[in-house]
Amino acid sequence: MYTNVDITLYACPDGKYTRHEIEGVFWEDVKQSNVLKSGLSTADAVRVFIPAKNLPGGIKFTTGKDLIVKGIVDLEVDNTSQQTISASLKTMKETYDRVVTVSVVDDKLYGSPRMQHIQLSCK
Repeated sequence: MYTNVDITLYACPDGKYTRHEIEGVFWEDVKQSNVLKSGLSTADAVRVFIPAKNLPGGIKFTTGKDLIVKGIVDLEVDNTSQQTISASLKTMKETYDRVVTVSVVDDKLYGSPRMQHIQLSCK
């Protein structure tokens, strides 16, 4: 599988964010727009393909909460309270260009081991 970037995944399965560095994924920016009666609306998205062999063990994806940052970053989310979590996420979004939220998780764990992967659709 072709890869073009490393990512930092902030998984939130239990309301607390855990940072995971994942090397060797394929990041694809999807530029789209919709024409509505009220005007033009953008529907840009990102698709991330993670080879199964590069996925850290024990990760459970939570759609709508998990965040992905393009590149490896050192920011740790302070999980001590809702206010500190909110402040950490605000800092993350202000500091890094490409922070996206996982909206769809699609397991593609069939076929040859070299092609098995997880596909994440993000906004």
